[in-house]
Amino acid sequence: MNKDKKMKSKLEFIVHNSKFDIRSRRGFSLIEVILFAAIGGAILFVVANMTKNVGQIEDFVNNKLKSRGDLEQTFQVLVTDVRSAGPSGAGAYPIESAGTSSLVFYSDIDQDGIMEKVRYALATSTIRRGVIEPTGNPLTYASSSEVFTNIIENVIVSTSTNMFDYFDSAYYGSSTAMTLPITVANIRVVKVSVFVDTNPGKSPKPTLFSDTITIRNLRSN
Repeated sequence: MNKDKKMKSKLEFIVHNSKFDIRSRRGFSLIEVILFAAIGGAILFVVANMTKNVGQIEDFVNNKLKSRGDLEQTFQVLVTDVRSAGPSGAGAYPIESAGTSSLVFYSDIDQDGIMEKVRYALATSTIRRGVIEPTGNPLTYASSSEVFTNIIENVIVSTSTNMFDYFDSAYYGSSTAMTLPITVANIRVVKVSVFVDTNPGKSPKPTLFSDTITIRNLRSN
């Protein structure tokens, strides 16, 4: 009898523990699975959008840097042309005319030993470069052969800053610019200042490209 009671107690203990294990290991309910799936989906959505936004920002920055880099190289061409100004192939003075938004001079821009006639001028919001190759013997510069190229676009015209400022031999870094009308024979230094909107209609603000150029062939010291 005692043996039967002991056996019955063991069976009851096993059944009780088995029920406990089943309850404790029954897994997630359908509602819990749906909830976890929804949370996981939301996290993936946020991560995907963050990745997309980061990619867009990187593309914008890279394009911005490329655009600025291109402009800096183009601006440097202008600076080099002006710095190398010299007498024309026909013996004319290195600078023909000088204004606040245009400059006409002679420079060997293609390094062929012959001075071309070069014109930089602002046309609305574009800086244009005109070049005349001399012909004949003696050399002449026919205005009808001038070839124009748009070199800098989206220029912002400033009412307080000239595209070109000029200084005479008294310039030592802080002199006042020459006033109009400019006497070209007195020019020794040219300052170029250009505001360019590198991303029209969007931030950031226009970028200022500026350089002060000493014309080598007109240096007085």
